[in-house]
Amino acid sequence: MNKIRVALVISIILSFPTLQYGQKIDSMMSIYADHFPQEKMYLQFDKNVYNPGETIWFKAYLFMGIEPSPISKNFYAELSDGNGNILQRKISPFFESTVAGNFDIPVKYAGNHLHVRAYTSWMLNFDTAFVFEKDIRLLNALKDSAKTNTMSSSSTETYFQFFPEGGDIIAGIENNIAFKANDQYGSPVNVKGVLKDASGKDVLEFNSVHDGMGKFLITPEKDDSLYALWKDEKGIDHRTPFPPIKPDGVSMRIMNTGKKVFFSVSRSADKAEQYDRLTVIAHMNQQLVYKAVVNLKDNFMSGGSIPVDQLPTGVLQITVFANNDLPVAERVVFINNHAYNFSPELIVTTKGVNKRGLNIIDIAVPDTLRTNLSMAITDADVDGKKTNDDNIISRLLLTGDIRGYVHDPNYYFLNAADSTAQFLDLVMLTHGWRRFKWDQVALGKIPVIKYPVEDHLSITAEVLGIDPSRISRDENMNVILQKKDSSVEMMTVPKISRNKFGVTGLVFYDTVRAFYQFNTNRNLSREAAVVINNGLVRGYIKVKPLLVTYTGWTAADSALLRKNKFIAEETARIKENNDKVKTLASVTVRARQKSAAQKLDEEYASGLFSGGDAYVFDLLSDPASGGYPDIFSYLQGKVAGLQITQAGGQTSLTWRGQSPSVYLNEMKVDAAQLTGQSVADIAMVKVFRPGSGMIFGGSGSGAIVIYTKKGEKNKPDPTIKGLEQSRIIGYSVTKQFYAPDYLQKNDFDNDEDIRSTLYWNPLILTGKGSQKVTIQFFNNDISRRLRIVLEGINAEGKITRIEKIIQ
Repeated sequence: MNKIRVALVISIILSFPTLQYGQKIDSMMSIYADHFPQEKMYLQFDKNVYNPGETIWFKAYLFMGIEPSPISKNFYAELSDGNGNILQRKISPFFESTVAGNFDIPVKYAGNHLHVRAYTSWMLNFDTAFVFEKDIRLLNALKDSAKTNTMSSSSTETYFQFFPEGGDIIAGIENNIAFKANDQYGSPVNVKGVLKDASGKDVLEFNSVHDGMGKFLITPEKDDSLYALWKDEKGIDHRTPFPPIKPDGVSMRIMNTGKKVFFSVSRSADKAEQYDRLTVIAHMNQQLVYKAVVNLKDNFMSGGSIPVDQLPTGVLQITVFANNDLPVAERVVFINNHAYNFSPELIVTTKGVNKRGLNIIDIAVPDTLRTNLSMAITDADVDGKKTNDDNIISRLLLTGDIRGYVHDPNYYFLNAADSTAQFLDLVMLTHGWRRFKWDQVALGKIPVIKYPVEDHLSITAEVLGIDPSRISRDENMNVILQKKDSSVEMMTVPKISRNKFGVTGLVFYDTVRAFYQFNTNRNLSREAAVVINNGLVRGYIKVKPLLVTYTGWTAADSALLRKNKFIAEETARIKENNDKVKTLASVTVRARQKSAAQKLDEEYASGLFSGGDAYVFDLLSDPASGGYPDIFSYLQGKVAGLQITQAGGQTSLTWRGQSPSVYLNEMKVDAAQLTGQSVADIAMVKVFRPGSGMIFGGSGSGAIVIYTKKGEKNKPDPTIKGLEQSRIIGYSVTKQFYAPDYLQKNDFDNDEDIRSTLYWNPLILTGKGSQKVTIQFFNNDISRRLRIVLEGINAEGKITRIEKIIQ
């Protein structure tokens, strides 16, 4: 927001100023901006088309205006079927305003579509039309190709709407009228027609100029009764009534020239005194950037210009207020100053599109600003991606701030041609923007916050069934959290109200058992009912039926359908063969042989600490480890680039010019606390190199995670015995993306490899000292055209998207 805050709070008075005029709206907008900022979200998916049984991989980016949002700590996502039934729900913590996750499509899912909705609890306090929603195609219909092709153009319906610029059609003055035609899936329909009066006389002709949209000028009279006769692409006649013509009001016209936005406002002759003094404001990302008072007492029309060359790229809203501070006209304009992106280099140093070929790609960011990127590499013939699909650029700059479905939104960012800008203005004319309820703002009312900002997970305990006066004022709860691996964490939960106890800022995954006891009156847990929850939003409203923003498969999709059908059939055949192997007693079932380090990692690591690109040191299998005085002495010289300095009883760690974080049993500690830790008590050490994707504590400078030996497996802590307990659900566990390494021989090398997503990495980090990242992956057995999509953000809120085909 910094650029917009310092840029343009301009007040141009076109008549004699009145200091108190409109000050309530000014102050209320400031309150909204400071206390009720709006968030928007984008999700990158590995591909657009899936088969049942596959995994949907995604990366979420959360923004507030033009910057990554620092507000929300928890991410919610839901996968639903075509009837709005939620199939899966994922909740994860944000790191640097991003989250990685996945959905597993049920193997026996019979539908042809799925729907993903993603949001934060803070977003639910405002207009939920702006939460992220996306339809997902499935290829189930391939088993019935006849059924697939029934969704043809013959079954579509065409809808036609008029959109007066500013909102209303005013009699006696010239009005700019936009229109839009689309089918029931949101796809554009080209139309042409005639506007007629009540007698059937032609008033004017019109036709769409881009994606079913167009516009025309008209000066109607208040007694006019008009209608449109128009034809769709199939030549079918339709009739649509013209919107009501208001006898009085204000009409607004906008012309966007790039460096300035010119506006004109015109009032009706009727009730002129209500519109003789207008206030025009412009705001972007809830920040007031322009204000003018327009005097129409002696003239029916006036105007001005808004300098926009210093504004960030995005949606600018212009609103006209009458004397009573209520809006009489409103319009959105897209400002594109082409300064929203940064440009990493994506260099394919080794190309292998042959069977199981090795590919090596370098990602280089030219500056030292911290970046957070994600990369998907897929079979370009089956992923279903199209050039003009909504992506990180179009979502965060355009579609995330306006209502309704926009067809091919990335089209408007592919070039800077005047025609493209004019077509984008048609989009702005035909889509609404209602972040503010101006009647409430004028009355000084603020939004009701039903969902306060969450600080990660919490433990909230409510004591029921007894008189709250029996609970001591200084009472607190002792809580022991036991994870599935039997590790425990102890904490004190303080009293926060008459009968409630709570603590926030917790991070744990999967389900934990909470053993608890009251510190002062230990009988409370037996005498009362104690209800413990994790503080998360319990459940959002049921999903509406699918958007379904596309028609059935077309002839253009035939190659995609054939290859996806082949993959689906081969996957089923391989699974069937593997199932047969498992049922034959005389056959040894093969399994991927896990190394001792992998087994140790599964036993000790959890959540975001599990798997990943890390050095793993198995001290249980290293008899020499017990001879080292401390763990840092053991690590000295074993990790390339990691510098460990020990002097005067102090330990300092440096890696690529940064200081890596240190964790003991996944809890952050100071390195000095571990100098006395016996190496004989340590089972495993994981070392995540900077830029590897391991991020905790707000730093991507690498991490050293130390795990102490466990006692008997799954043996609970003896202090837990006899305590009351409850189960608490934590964050969703995210799967690790599996990609084979064909340089390492294994028993499954002979299996057919038909993966359509070849590589997925949602956390590629660069910054000072680590501006270049190298990734490698292997092709499958059948793909010859590979699509690389790299998206991400940097510390300044700039965004990037690179798409490349290798073949």
